[in-house]
Amino acid sequence: MKILQLLSDWKWTGPAEPVVSLCEALKDEGADVTIAYRKTPIDFPERTVEKEVKKRGIKYHEGLKLNRYFSIKDWLTDIKAIKEYVSDTGVDIVHTNLSHDHTIAVISLMFGKKRPIIVRTDHKRDGMPQNTLMRQLMEKTDGLVTYSKKIMERDVGYFQIPVEKTCIIPPGIKIYSGPVKDLRDKWGIGPEEKVIGVIGRLKPDRGYDVILKAFKIIRSNIEHVKLVIMGRSSQIEKSIKEPLIKLGIEQDVILAGYIIEDYFSAISTFDVFVMMRAGSDGTARALREVMSMAVPAVVSDSGMLPELVKDGVDGYVVLDEYELSEKVIMILKNDELRHNLGAMAKQKAIDEWDYKKQAKRLLDFYERLLRKKDKKER
Repeated sequence: MKILQLLSDWKWTGPAEPVVSLCEALKDEGADVTIAYRKTPIDFPERTVEKEVKKRGIKYHEGLKLNRYFSIKDWLTDIKAIKEYVSDTGVDIVHTNLSHDHTIAVISLMFGKKRPIIVRTDHKRDGMPQNTLMRQLMEKTDGLVTYSKKIMERDVGYFQIPVEKTCIIPPGIKIYSGPVKDLRDKWGIGPEEKVIGVIGRLKPDRGYDVILKAFKIIRSNIEHVKLVIMGRSSQIEKSIKEPLIKLGIEQDVILAGYIIEDYFSAISTFDVFVMMRAGSDGTARALREVMSMAVPAVVSDSGMLPELVKDGVDGYVVLDEYELSEKVIMILKNDELRHNLGAMAKQKAIDEWDYKKQAKRLLDFYERLLRKKDKKER
């Protein structure tokens, strides 16, 4: 079985990490998988898809533009190039991940007499766009993968996809096992203070208004507590700084910025983690990384967050700032509860978010689609 994964982006954000890590796991399972991605267009010092693919020894193809921004020349080039590459190499599965590479792949392969299976993974937090174009694309797509039962139900309902063409694969994660250090001194936090952690793009639609209101309530109930917010955004003034001043809590909130080198040390410094809304890809990677390091989490009921955190078992699911403050206070005041929730969260990461397991499940899905295709062609 030959697999071609398409990713029309170069940045290490959104679906990039799960796509690349799943390709790596597929390779380790013996699959013949090649990934084609958008080449890094600038000299970029941070992680990129290209850097990660080459570092991990994944087979790649750089003969495609995969430019999701308006460029008829690049699009036409790819439509021709995908068809030629698939024909020349005998690809059995073309797995698409974003709307652009999905569109280009369907157009490129739709007229072939013997075309490969086309699969789409829905990485969107709120599901794929419900419009005529996407409906037409899904009609010519052989399989759909989602990370979430909730998103699968949404997509199946709108696009009328037969259940045999679907597969839910929980998002994978690589559990960090390296050294960590306490960052309290770096952040100016005393040893007796509790630390509430937040990680994500600092945008108004990520629920920071709820988090900050909840923290004001928490601060009035716990004397020694700090809120550490990790992330960056050009919208930080509107989403974070202005509300901080308005609520009068700026002295106890630390804006830690975008952290790379000490990322897992930062996580290990948290006593509890909160998230009100995942990013645009919806898989809440930061939440899963935090849980994998035995830090309990309190989340909202938005998107797939309730599928990642089991209420009362490895964290809590809440509806508003009042419930959020109540559960965080409960965790911070009870060391045994905090330890038990964290231990259960880490066990979930080990049991359910292993890339090897995800790769095996995806390969089984591919095999099922190929058998169905063979049966149809006979």
